[in-house]
Amino acid sequence: MTPTNYAILPFYRYFDFKGRSSRSEFWWFTLLCFLVGILFFIISINTMPSFEEMTDPFYDDSWGLIDYVSALWSLAVFIPSLSVSVRRLHDLNRTGWWLMAFIGGYFISTVLIIGGIVAIAASLALAMAGDINAAPASLGGAYVMIALGFGGLIGVFVWSIVWYAMPSVHQDNRFGPPTP
Repeated sequence: MTPTNYAILPFYRYFDFKGRSSRSEFWWFTLLCFLVGILFFIISINTMPSFEEMTDPFYDDSWGLIDYVSALWSLAVFIPSLSVSVRRLHDLNRTGWWLMAFIGGYFISTVLIIGGIVAIAASLALAMAGDINAAPASLGGAYVMIALGFGGLIGVFVWSIVWYAMPSVHQDNRFGPPTP
């Protein structure tokens, strides 16, 4: 198969969460989604209004056509990206529920980062209100929360990349025969 065939194959297997997907199918589809996202970003940046237009009180800040197309693209690739991720895990003889561990790790890390930022903002608000003793006590914990959050994001990202980059199991497993 050609790289183009691998990149569009998840669209043909849209709701197929059973079976297996090869590294090629997963990574070519991921590259396609990434490049289309970059293209939408570049077009969106180039079609943004100027600062003067945005500061005009009569400026209409509704979405442009490219924003709608980008949102539709994101919705269109959401299910295929989930299904190809699950099938790729199946190809490694791992259950698709591991995808929830990745998503949960990202969620918990994000909550830690946001919680740390909120704690810093609250400490600064208390300090500005005159309660000097409240600020230093809570800042240390806030910085630890942010550090743990970023460490978690990096850790889950590396963990998922390592698993998705691993070679396929070349014999039949509980999810079916190997992919060609």
